Amino acid sequence: MDFKGKLKNFIEDSKSKILSPNGDSPDSSIGYILPTDVEIRRSHITDSDIEVCQLETDPHADQDILDQIQSQYFSPDFDPSLYELEKLPAEFDQAHIDKDRKQLLQQLTVVSKKVFRLILERQNNCSVQLEHIVSVQADLLDSLSTCDRGRRSLARARQQFINSSLGILAGYRRRQQALALLENLRIIQTLQRTGERLDQLIAEDRYAEAIKLLLECQSVAVNYMHFTSIKQLSAKLQDTLVMTEEHLDVALAKVCTSFDKATYARVQEAYRLLGKTQTAMDQLLMHIASAIHNKSWNLVHVHAAMAASCNPEELAKRPYPELCQTVTVELFLPCLVDLAKALWDIMLNYRKILDWHQSMDVCLQSTSETDPEQLESHLQRQYIHKKLEAGLGRIWQDVQTKVRVLVQASNLSEFSIDQFIRFLDTIHRLIEVGRHFSGSDSETLQESMQKQCLSYFEAYHTSRLDELKTHLENEGWALCPVKLNFNLRSLVEFSHLNTIKSPSKKSVSSEESSLFLRYWEGRTPFDDALKDSYGEEDILADEQQQTCYHSDSEDDDLSEEQKLEILNENEGSNSTFATFADKKWSPPPPKQGLCLANTTLMVLRLFGRYSHLMKLLHPISEQVLDGIRQLFDYYLFSVHSFFSIDLPETELSLYSEELKYYLNDVKSKILLYTNVEMEVDDQGNQVTREITTGVVRAPTRPLTIDLNRHQSFFGLAERTVAVESCLFLASQVIDLIPVLKTSVKETEKLNSFFSKQESAAMSIRDPVYYGCMLKLVNLESIVPMMGKVCWELREVRSQHSEYVDVMLRQLQGLSVKFDKLAALVPLSQELRNQLWILSLKYASNVFIEGFSLAKRCTNEGRALMQLDYRQFVLKMEKICELRPLPFQDFVSTYIKAFYIPENELENWVKSHQEYTAGQLVALVNSVAYSNNKTRQKLNNLVNDLSNRIRR
Repeated sequence: MDFKGKLKNFIEDSKSKILSPNGDSPDSSIGYILPTDVEIRRSHITDSDIEVCQLETDPHADQDILDQIQSQYFSPDFDPSLYELEKLPAEFDQAHIDKDRKQLLQQLTVVSKKVFRLILERQNNCSVQLEHIVSVQADLLDSLSTCDRGRRSLARARQQFINSSLGILAGYRRRQQALALLENLRIIQTLQRTGERLDQLIAEDRYAEAIKLLLECQSVAVNYMHFTSIKQLSAKLQDTLVMTEEHLDVALAKVCTSFDKATYARVQEAYRLLGKTQTAMDQLLMHIASAIHNKSWNLVHVHAAMAASCNPEELAKRPYPELCQTVTVELFLPCLVDLAKALWDIMLNYRKILDWHQSMDVCLQSTSETDPEQLESHLQRQYIHKKLEAGLGRIWQDVQTKVRVLVQASNLSEFSIDQFIRFLDTIHRLIEVGRHFSGSDSETLQESMQKQCLSYFEAYHTSRLDELKTHLENEGWALCPVKLNFNLRSLVEFSHLNTIKSPSKKSVSSEESSLFLRYWEGRTPFDDALKDSYGEEDILADEQQQTCYHSDSEDDDLSEEQKLEILNENEGSNSTFATFADKKWSPPPPKQGLCLANTTLMVLRLFGRYSHLMKLLHPISEQVLDGIRQLFDYYLFSVHSFFSIDLPETELSLYSEELKYYLNDVKSKILLYTNVEMEVDDQGNQVTREITTGVVRAPTRPLTIDLNRHQSFFGLAERTVAVESCLFLASQVIDLIPVLKTSVKETEKLNSFFSKQESAAMSIRDPVYYGCMLKLVNLESIVPMMGKVCWELREVRSQHSEYVDVMLRQLQGLSVKFDKLAALVPLSQELRNQLWILSLKYASNVFIEGFSLAKRCTNEGRALMQLDYRQFVLKMEKICELRPLPFQDFVSTYIKAFYIPENELENWVKSHQEYTAGQLVALVNSVAYSNNKTRQKLNNLVNDLSNRIRR
């Protein structure tokens, strides 16, 4: 490696000497190689090198040699010396080096020949280019000679002709200048007289004619500005023009608050002559914005000064937001209405301006637009139309801002509900105006009110629930006499439904203009904003509709015990069933109308207010909708808790899973509960924390409701009024849903909004009425009578058992009670059928319970069971007029179970869990009485299934 380093240094030194022969001279900056120097420096050439250089040329061999050259030699930054040194082996071999050297020399020779050959091939092209350059040089010399001759000829012509000709021209020029001076003097005189005429037109307020004349004078004066008098006149004309534009601006500002077609036409014509029609539109929008601000400030200042105790001068210095805070609650609504009226006037004038331009566009549409001037006028009209259309949104945004500042400065929590609705109605009308004015939904104004209105509604809703609780705790559930055609629209709280708008959020163009066309000549939409929108209502039935039943029959004076004695006396040997018909019983006329209580009307009125709030408060309409549902849920839950208290725990199967879930949901979300939880603080100490959930506490059952009084049919009339009023409320809410769809965004949510409530209102009939039916029918004595019947017969009987007649008499008396109930409260046929179904359910349970007392039962005894029940079915179908009689399968299936073999009884027990554990055990003991093992197995099965059997 030392040898390689020395050799490398030697080569670099040799290069520097060859490339820089004068390298010692300080002035030499670039080295060059002379051929003689190369020959001198290479004087020591070996014979082998000469031999290689003198090799004969063979094209194919040369090409092979060129192909053998390594690719690194063709790189621009390649250092061959370093490359060859790196190729030397570790052990020095002179023969190998000499071989490589000869190969490189041979390659260099071939490359040099190739280069020289290429140069010779392109020598002809070089000669051609040199000849072309010589030809161009000759042409340039000829052009230079021609230019020189031309310049000499021009100099000679100037000396001979120019001097005399210019003299003639100078004399003619002086003559023309004298004529032009005379003409200028006449024009100056005319302009001076025109200035006097211009002053006269301005004094007469004829701005369009004055501007037209003034522009003509200015156009003429521009050509004579070199005269001192014209300069002075031009300055005067410019001052006159500025003054005229100021007068025009004042007239344009007056149009914003008091539009007049003639005045506005003259102003527009003047601006057209000035060429500032577009600028006039900008000025118009500025004046509109200024008018909105000034009108708003002045109106609020007037109302603030009426209540403020501060210094009037100090009050006048307050900005608009602070001034709004000074307005008291009593003056807020008048202030808001006056502000809305003032802003309405400005918007109406703007719409009149827009209408004027649209009518002008219609008049000019018939003109040809091929003329450049007409085309420019058309483009200008388009610009004005777009500018005015864009101004609608800007103006409405300014109006929203002024109203929003006033609203946010008020304290809505101090408003009564009537004041709050009037306030919302005013805002709603203003939003409708904005929708017709600019097509905007006024989301900015609505969202700014959302927080305040939501806070007010939550407080109001909580207070209404407390008020509803108080009414429920003092409600006697007496029938409220309303007209037969009464519905929610009969109440004044629903009067807003008569003015409901189209459900579409954005009206079509004809509807947009209808509101402004309605008040085009006078009045405003806010003239009756402070008037009482609730008219008189007539919902109570008159004396003719309040006919009550007063029976002339002595049966009304009989007690229930005396009636039972009469029934027993009427029993004969030839008749197993007697009725009150033998006493010529005539049912009283039924009560007509609706089952409503005073609290029902209160809830319905709240629905009306809430629906009105939904119409006026779209941003919180969903919260108001939930409020309607909570009112109904609380009312329904209270009715259920009041009148289902006497339902035995053994009859909980009357509750469907949906009803159970609904009642638990109401209890957890609406009823107010306080739970105490134990927590561990940061220091490890246990602390108690109270968690309050719900909105209102559960109501206490009124003391006036007596569900154990026999004379009042155990509160059946009160139950009917309460439960059926829930159904009436549910039906009214269902009818209200199409109207509510106009106030909510997600209308699909309303389709299932009240489905649970409607189903629950229908489902509470069973648990509320069933407890009353148990006491009203009173079949407790039937089961002991059935227990005394001997079912272990040896022959088939043709006469049914005595307990069937007793049961039928009891149910026949129920029919009379239903007739008397219908005289007190409206009793629909559908409700009467439902009461009969519940009574028959009770009777069916009595049959099953009595049959389950049979310890031994033969086939003849089972036939007697079927005979007894068949007799009951035939008689009851005549009494209650229900065909087929319900629950027949329930009883017949149990009777037929006595015929089931012991080996199939297990599967039957598993598949019939509708019977109680006691009833199944009695059946098993009766069927498998002879097989203790089978009986024990089935009893264990019944015990295992008892937790899942519906009781």
